[in-house]
Amino acid sequence: MQKDKQVQFPYAFVMILFFIIATLTSSGAIFYKYRQLVSQIDEFTIQVKNVSKTLITTYADAAELAYATRSSSQLLSLIEESKNITGIKEVFFVLDNGTIVAHSDKEKAKELKGNIANDEFYYNIDMILYPHVKQSRELFIFDYFVPDLPLPYTTIIRKYIQKFLYKDINTNSWLVTKAVYSKGKSIGTINCIIVKSPIYEMINSNYKELFYMLIILYGVALVFSLCTGIVLFIKQKRILLEVKEFSAPVCDKPVQMGSIIKEAIPVKE
Repeated sequence: MQKDKQVQFPYAFVMILFFIIATLTSSGAIFYKYRQLVSQIDEFTIQVKNVSKTLITTYADAAELAYATRSSSQLLSLIEESKNITGIKEVFFVLDNGTIVAHSDKEKAKELKGNIANDEFYYNIDMILYPHVKQSRELFIFDYFVPDLPLPYTTIIRKYIQKFLYKDINTNSWLVTKAVYSKGKSIGTINCIIVKSPIYEMINSNYKELFYMLIILYGVALVFSLCTGIVLFIKQKRILLEVKEFSAPVCDKPVQMGSIIKEAIPVKE
Protein backbone atom coordinates (compact mmCIF):
# COMPACT_ATOMS: atom_id res chain seq x y z
CA MET A 1 0.00 0.00 0.00
CA GLN A 2 1.33 3.47 -0.93
CA LYS A 3 2.24 5.56 2.11
CA ASP A 4 0.04 8.60 2.71
CA LYS A 5 1.61 11.84 1.56
CA GLN A 6 2.30 14.27 4.42
CA VAL A 7 1.83 18.04 4.12
CA GLN A 8 5.08 19.90 4.79
CA PHE A 9 5.14 23.30 6.50
CA PRO A 10 5.95 25.98 3.83
CA TYR A 11 9.22 27.20 5.32
CA ALA A 12 10.53 28.44 1.96
CA PHE A 13 7.34 30.41 1.35
CA VAL A 14 7.56 32.00 4.81
CA MET A 15 11.22 32.99 4.32
CA ILE A 16 10.59 34.48 0.88
CA LEU A 17 7.52 36.38 2.10
CA PHE A 18 9.45 37.67 5.13
CA PHE A 19 12.33 38.81 2.91
CA ILE A 20 10.01 40.66 0.53
CA ILE A 21 8.03 42.39 3.31
CA ALA A 22 11.16 43.23 5.32
CA THR A 23 12.91 44.67 2.24
CA LEU A 24 9.97 46.84 1.20
CA THR A 25 9.16 48.16 4.69
CA SER A 26 12.79 48.78 5.68
CA SER A 27 13.47 50.59 2.40
CA GLY A 28 10.49 52.85 3.03
CA ALA A 29 11.54 53.49 6.64
CA ILE A 30 15.14 54.27 5.68
CA PHE A 31 14.07 56.67 2.92
CA TYR A 32 11.59 58.39 5.25
CA LYS A 33 14.15 58.88 8.06
CA TYR A 34 16.80 59.98 5.56
CA ARG A 35 14.57 62.70 4.11
CA GLN A 36 13.51 63.74 7.62
CA LEU A 37 17.11 64.02 8.83
CA VAL A 38 18.25 66.00 5.78
CA SER A 39 15.34 68.38 6.30
CA GLN A 40 16.19 68.78 10.01
CA ILE A 41 19.85 69.56 9.27
CA ASP A 42 18.92 72.07 6.57
CA GLU A 43 16.42 73.80 8.85
CA PHE A 44 18.92 73.93 11.71
CA THR A 45 21.65 75.35 9.45
CA ILE A 46 19.33 78.07 8.17
CA GLN A 47 18.21 78.84 11.73
CA VAL A 48 21.81 79.13 12.94
CA LYS A 49 22.66 81.53 10.12
CA ASN A 50 19.61 83.69 10.76
CA VAL A 51 20.17 83.82 14.53
CA SER A 52 23.89 84.45 14.16
CA LYS A 53 23.23 87.40 11.86
CA THR A 54 21.10 89.04 14.51
CA LEU A 55 23.55 88.26 17.30
CA ILE A 56 26.71 89.29 15.52
CA THR A 57 25.13 92.55 14.31
CA THR A 58 24.17 93.36 17.90
CA TYR A 59 27.68 92.47 19.09
CA ALA A 60 29.24 94.60 16.32
CA ASP A 61 27.17 97.64 17.29
CA ALA A 62 28.16 97.16 20.95
CA ALA A 63 31.82 96.71 19.94
CA GLU A 64 31.81 99.94 17.94
CA LEU A 65 30.30 101.76 20.91
CA ALA A 66 32.84 100.18 23.27
CA TYR A 67 35.75 101.25 21.08
CA ALA A 68 34.40 104.78 20.64
CA THR A 69 33.66 105.34 24.34
CA ARG A 70 36.56 103.25 25.67
CA SER A 71 34.00 101.44 27.80
CA SER A 72 33.31 97.77 27.13
CA SER A 73 30.75 97.17 29.89
CA GLN A 74 27.76 96.84 27.52
CA LEU A 75 29.71 94.57 25.18
CA LEU A 76 30.92 92.40 28.05
CA SER A 77 27.35 92.14 29.34
CA LEU A 78 26.14 90.93 25.93
CA ILE A 79 29.03 88.49 25.64
CA GLU A 80 28.28 87.15 29.12
CA GLU A 81 24.67 86.52 28.10
CA SER A 82 25.85 84.56 25.07
CA LYS A 83 26.99 81.77 27.40
CA ASN A 84 23.32 80.92 27.96
CA ILE A 85 22.67 80.43 24.25
CA THR A 86 22.94 76.78 23.20
CA GLY A 87 25.67 76.14 20.64
CA ILE A 88 27.75 79.29 21.17
CA LYS A 89 31.24 78.35 22.27
CA GLU A 90 33.04 81.70 22.17
CA VAL A 91 32.44 85.35 21.39
CA PHE A 92 35.39 87.71 21.08
CA PHE A 93 36.27 91.14 19.75
CA VAL A 94 39.78 91.57 18.36
CA LEU A 95 41.62 94.44 16.71
CA ASP A 96 43.41 94.22 13.38
CA ASN A 97 46.65 93.06 15.09
CA GLY A 98 44.92 90.26 17.03
CA THR A 99 44.66 92.12 20.31
CA ILE A 100 41.71 90.91 22.37
CA VAL A 101 39.37 93.69 23.45
CA ALA A 102 36.72 91.37 24.90
CA HIS A 103 36.38 87.58 25.20
CA SER A 104 33.62 85.35 26.61
CA ASP A 105 36.25 83.06 28.19
CA LYS A 106 38.41 85.18 30.49
CA GLU A 107 40.72 82.28 31.35
CA LYS A 108 41.47 81.63 27.70
CA ALA A 109 42.11 85.34 27.13
CA LYS A 110 44.71 85.19 29.90
CA GLU A 111 46.32 82.09 28.36
CA LEU A 112 46.54 83.93 25.05
CA LYS A 113 48.24 86.86 26.81
CA GLY A 114 45.73 89.22 25.26
CA ASN A 115 46.34 88.28 21.62
CA ILE A 116 44.87 85.48 19.49
CA ALA A 117 48.04 85.42 17.40
CA ASN A 118 49.64 83.47 20.25
CA ASP A 119 47.55 80.43 19.28
CA GLU A 120 47.18 80.41 15.51
CA PHE A 121 46.45 76.68 15.59
CA TYR A 122 43.17 77.38 17.40
CA TYR A 123 42.40 80.82 15.98
CA ASN A 124 42.51 81.03 12.19
CA ILE A 125 43.69 84.62 11.74
CA ASP A 126 42.88 84.68 8.03
CA MET A 127 39.23 83.80 8.64
CA ILE A 128 38.84 85.90 11.78
CA LEU A 129 40.19 89.07 10.18
CA TYR A 130 38.75 88.41 6.72
CA PRO A 131 36.04 91.14 6.91
CA HIS A 132 38.65 93.62 8.13
CA VAL A 133 41.08 92.78 5.33
CA LYS A 134 38.28 93.10 2.77
CA GLN A 135 37.04 96.30 4.48
CA SER A 136 33.56 94.83 4.11
CA ARG A 137 30.49 95.55 6.20
CA GLU A 138 29.00 92.17 5.32
CA LEU A 139 28.69 89.29 7.72
CA PHE A 140 30.68 86.17 6.91
CA ILE A 141 30.03 82.60 8.04
CA PHE A 142 32.78 80.01 7.62
CA ASP A 143 32.89 76.32 8.38
CA TYR A 144 35.46 76.19 11.15
CA PHE A 145 37.50 73.56 12.96
CA VAL A 146 38.06 73.85 16.71
CA PRO A 147 40.95 71.59 17.82
CA ASP A 148 39.64 70.89 21.32
CA LEU A 149 36.36 69.48 19.94
CA PRO A 150 36.96 66.01 18.45
CA LEU A 151 35.17 65.10 15.25
CA PRO A 152 32.53 62.42 15.76
CA TYR A 153 32.39 59.08 13.96
CA THR A 154 35.14 57.25 12.12
CA THR A 155 36.75 58.49 8.92
CA ILE A 156 34.80 55.99 6.80
CA ILE A 157 31.45 56.92 8.36
CA ARG A 158 32.18 60.64 7.93
CA LYS A 159 33.00 59.97 4.29
CA TYR A 160 29.53 58.52 3.67
CA ILE A 161 27.84 61.24 5.75
CA GLN A 162 29.68 63.85 3.71
CA LYS A 163 28.59 62.22 0.44
CA PHE A 164 24.95 61.52 1.21
CA LEU A 165 23.87 63.52 4.25
CA TYR A 166 25.90 66.56 5.29
CA LYS A 167 28.82 67.75 3.21
CA ASP A 168 30.44 69.84 5.97
CA ILE A 169 30.76 67.00 8.51
CA ASN A 170 34.57 67.36 8.60
CA THR A 171 34.33 70.69 10.43
CA ASN A 172 32.92 70.86 13.94
CA SER A 173 31.78 74.49 14.14
CA TRP A 174 30.99 77.74 12.36
CA LEU A 175 32.86 81.01 12.61
CA VAL A 176 30.60 84.03 12.29
CA THR A 177 32.60 87.21 11.83
CA LYS A 178 31.88 90.87 11.06
CA ALA A 179 34.05 93.94 10.80
CA VAL A 180 33.88 96.58 13.52
CA TYR A 181 34.11 100.18 12.30
CA SER A 182 35.27 103.41 13.85
CA LYS A 183 35.04 106.70 11.99
CA GLY A 184 34.19 104.86 8.78
CA LYS A 185 37.20 102.56 8.91
CA SER A 186 37.49 98.94 9.98
CA ILE A 187 39.50 98.49 13.18
CA GLY A 188 38.98 94.78 13.79
CA THR A 189 36.28 92.10 13.94
CA ILE A 190 33.67 90.69 16.28
CA ASN A 191 33.53 86.90 16.14
CA CYS A 192 31.31 84.08 17.31
CA ILE A 193 32.16 80.36 17.24
CA ILE A 194 29.07 78.13 17.09
CA VAL A 195 29.51 74.38 17.51
CA LYS A 196 27.79 71.79 15.31
CA SER A 197 27.01 69.37 18.13
CA PRO A 198 23.21 69.68 17.57
CA ILE A 199 23.74 68.22 14.09
CA TYR A 200 25.59 65.24 15.54
CA GLU A 201 22.77 64.78 18.06
CA MET A 202 20.23 64.81 15.22
CA ILE A 203 22.18 62.14 13.35
CA ASN A 204 22.55 59.94 16.43
CA SER A 205 18.91 60.38 17.45
CA ASN A 206 17.58 59.53 13.99
CA TYR A 207 19.90 56.53 13.77
CA LYS A 208 18.54 55.16 17.06
CA GLU A 209 14.95 55.80 15.99
CA LEU A 210 15.57 54.03 12.68
CA PHE A 211 17.22 51.09 14.46
CA TYR A 212 14.23 50.53 16.74
CA MET A 213 11.83 51.12 13.87
CA LEU A 214 13.53 48.42 11.79
CA ILE A 215 13.40 45.97 14.70
CA ILE A 216 9.64 46.53 15.00
CA LEU A 217 9.11 46.26 11.25
CA TYR A 218 11.15 43.06 11.02
CA GLY A 219 9.21 41.62 13.95
CA VAL A 220 5.86 42.46 12.35
CA ALA A 221 7.06 41.04 9.01
CA LEU A 222 8.15 37.81 10.69
CA VAL A 223 4.86 37.37 12.58
CA PHE A 224 2.83 38.14 9.47
CA SER A 225 4.89 35.69 7.38
CA LEU A 226 4.55 32.94 10.00
CA CYS A 227 0.80 33.48 10.34
CA THR A 228 0.40 33.38 6.56
CA GLY A 229 2.48 30.19 6.45
CA ILE A 230 0.36 28.60 9.20
CA VAL A 231 -2.87 29.51 7.40
CA LEU A 232 -1.51 28.06 4.16
CA PHE A 233 -0.34 24.92 5.97
CA ILE A 234 -3.78 24.39 7.58
CA LYS A 235 -5.54 24.89 4.24
CA GLN A 236 -3.23 22.36 2.55
CA LYS A 237 -3.91 19.80 5.28
CA ARG A 238 -7.65 20.39 5.00
CA ILE A 239 -7.60 19.95 1.23
CA LEU A 240 -5.56 16.74 1.54
CA LEU A 241 -7.99 15.40 4.16
CA GLU A 242 -10.97 16.14 1.92
CA VAL A 243 -9.27 14.36 -0.97
CA LYS A 244 -8.62 11.32 1.25
CA GLU A 245 -12.22 11.26 2.45
CA PHE A 246 -13.51 11.51 -1.10
CA SER A 247 -11.31 8.70 -2.39
CA ALA A 248 -11.75 6.37 0.65
CA PRO A 249 -14.87 4.38 -0.62
CA VAL A 250 -13.12 3.61 -3.89
CA CYS A 251 -9.90 2.50 -2.28
CA ASP A 252 -11.31 0.53 0.69
CA LYS A 253 -13.96 -1.68 -1.03
CA PRO A 254 -12.76 -4.49 -3.40
CA VAL A 255 -14.12 -4.16 -6.88
CA GLN A 256 -15.82 -7.18 -8.39
CA MET A 257 -14.86 -6.90 -12.01
CA GLY A 258 -17.14 -9.72 -13.12
CA SER A 259 -20.29 -8.26 -11.65
CA ILE A 260 -19.47 -4.84 -13.02
CA ILE A 261 -19.05 -6.28 -16.51
CA LYS A 262 -22.20 -8.34 -16.12
CA GLU A 263 -24.23 -5.35 -15.13
CA ALA A 264 -22.73 -3.30 -17.86
CA ILE A 265 -23.33 -5.88 -20.69
CA PRO A 266 -26.66 -7.76 -20.78
CA VAL A 267 -26.24 -11.52 -21.41
CA LYS A 268 -28.79 -13.52 -23.39
CA GLU A 269 -29.79 -16.86 -21.89
